[in-house]
Amino acid sequence: MDYVSIFSRCGNDSGNAEGEYLLLPGWSEQEWQKLFATTTPRPFKAGEFVIQRGVEDRSLYLVAAGSVEVGVTYVDGVSISPLAKIGAGSVIGEQSFFDGQPRSANVWAMTDGELLCLTQEKFHQLAETEPKLIRELLFALGRILSLRLRHTTFRARR
Repeated sequence: MDYVSIFSRCGNDSGNAEGEYLLLPGWSEQEWQKLFATTTPRPFKAGEFVIQRGVEDRSLYLVAAGSVEVGVTYVDGVSISPLAKIGAGSVIGEQSFFDGQPRSANVWAMTDGELLCLTQEKFHQLAETEPKLIRELLFALGRILSLRLRHTTFRARR
């Protein structure tokens, strides 16, 4: 799969209303390849849970193909309330990646697709050799976190 074209194309899509793509417009193909070389592909099937609430895992997942939905499962364990749909070119798992806390929501696959898993260990290894790339990646992830917090705040006000 050509990950570079997926993430580059998404970053240039002005029709993206949510704005939650991993935007790194100044990155060359070589810079993207350095990031992708530190990840592990993880295919998924429609209906599969890709992240489960309460699980301790600090990995960040780049959505390379397909779409997922983030939601909360209620106490009865059956009722699910969707919070957001996330497609190729974005990320999931960013909260636990940064704060080290267990996963706060469930994420399930809406379609077949593929995630690219970036572990903390690989992130720190890349930071040692490519600090400029990591700084730019961190700001791009911070932007996504900020947008998601704003969307949550907006929904809470209704």
